Amino acid sequence: MGARLFTVYLVYLNVMTSSTALEVSMKEHVEGIKNLVKNLANHTFPTCDLVLFTEVADFKTAEKRCATFNLAATSTGKGNLATVNTEFRNEEISMLLNIALPISDTKRRKFRYAGNRWVWTGLRKTKNIDEEHIRKIKNRAPYNALDWEWYDGSQPDVYSNWHPGQPDQRPLKKGRKSNEYSKSGRCGENRCRQNQMRLDHDGKWDDAFGFEKHPYACDYTGRYIVSAELKSWQDAKQACEVAGLTLASIRSLDETEELRQALLFFLGESGFEECAGTHKVKAKNLDPSKLYCNEKDSEGKSKWDPKHWAWIGGNDHEEEGNFKWLDGSPAIFDNFPWINKAGGNNGGKTNFDSSGEIEKSGGQDSMTISKWGEIDDEYGDVERPFACECPRL
Repeated sequence: MGARLFTVYLVYLNVMTSSTALEVSMKEHVEGIKNLVKNLANHTFPTCDLVLFTEVADFKTAEKRCATFNLAATSTGKGNLATVNTEFRNEEISMLLNIALPISDTKRRKFRYAGNRWVWTGLRKTKNIDEEHIRKIKNRAPYNALDWEWYDGSQPDVYSNWHPGQPDQRPLKKGRKSNEYSKSGRCGENRCRQNQMRLDHDGKWDDAFGFEKHPYACDYTGRYIVSAELKSWQDAKQACEVAGLTLASIRSLDETEELRQALLFFLGESGFEECAGTHKVKAKNLDPSKLYCNEKDSEGKSKWDPKHWAWIGGNDHEEEGNFKWLDGSPAIFDNFPWINKAGGNNGGKTNFDSSGEIEKSGGQDSMTISKWGEIDDEYGDVERPFACECPRL
C-alpha cells in the first residue's frame, strides 16, 4: 500500500524484519506506537513513515522546517511535508493527530476550524493557479486532480479523501479572515486561494489558505523510533514488538551516527556530547583527539545517568562475549564504538524462563548507546529510554 512500515492484510499488520515476521493487529499497532512516542521532546510524534510536529506554523514555514528535517544516515536530500498518497498513510497521520492532540466529539464539531484541529501535508495545487486563470473563475474553481501534486511529482488521482464538496477553492479578498474562528488568519495578498491541503482528526482533506497556522507532518526516512519511556531491556524489547517493531540494531558507524542524531532530536541533548571513546563515531563537531571527558556536567549530573543512554537490541545473553542482534547476526563490526573498558561481564549470569524471555538479568549483557554515540554493555534491569528499529528493506 505504499507504506514503508507495514503490509496490511485485512485487520492484521504483517511486519517483516530481517529475521522474523511480527503480526500485530491495527489496534495493537496504534496502542504500541502511542505508548512509544508519548513524552518525547520537541512535541514530536513519529512513525516509520511520518513525524508529526504539534507546533503550529503557516504552510511556507512548515515547508521550510520539513526541508531541514532529515535524520537518515544515507540521505543527503531535503526533507518535505508529508506525502499522504495511500489509505494507510492517511490513517497513520490521522492516528498521530489523535494521539498528539486528542479532542472529544463535541469539541470536534464545535471548533472544526481551530488551528490545532488540522495538520499540514505536502499536497499543493501547482497548476492553473496563475492570475489569468483565477479571474476567469466566478465562484468555485473546478477540481482537477492533476492540478494538485505531492513533492515526488505524483497527483491525488489514485487516492484522495476530500471532505464532501472539497476542494472548493474559495477565494478571499485582502484583509478578510479565513473563517469565523477568532484566531484565524487574514489574507495578505490582493486575493488568496486555498491551494494547500490540510487533514483533520478523521483523516478528511480540506483545501486551505497557506497563511493559516496548523501543526504539520514531515516524511520520515530514518530508521529508528526513539521512546522516552524508562524501561528495562526486556520490557523495552517487548514494547517495540507490541508496535510491530524490533529493539534497534546498528550495522555501521553511519547507522550509529543516525541513531545518535535521533536520540538528540527526540530526547534532547545530555550535555556530554563532546565525549568520545577510543573508537570514534563519525559525528559532526566531535573532537577526534578527545579520548575522555568529565564524569559530571556543570550542574554535577553524571554522564552515567540512565536518561543519557538508550537500550538497543545487542546482547550476549547466550554466550559471554559473543554479542548478537535480535535476529542472531553478529553485533560487532570494525571500529565498533565501545566506550572504554566495555564489552565485559562484571559477574553474574542471565537466566531465562521456559518461553525464552529473561527471568533474571545477571551480568552486563545488554547493549545501550549514549547520546554522544558510544556503546556500553549494562545490567538489563536498569530502566532507561530505548530505540526501536523500522523494518529493513
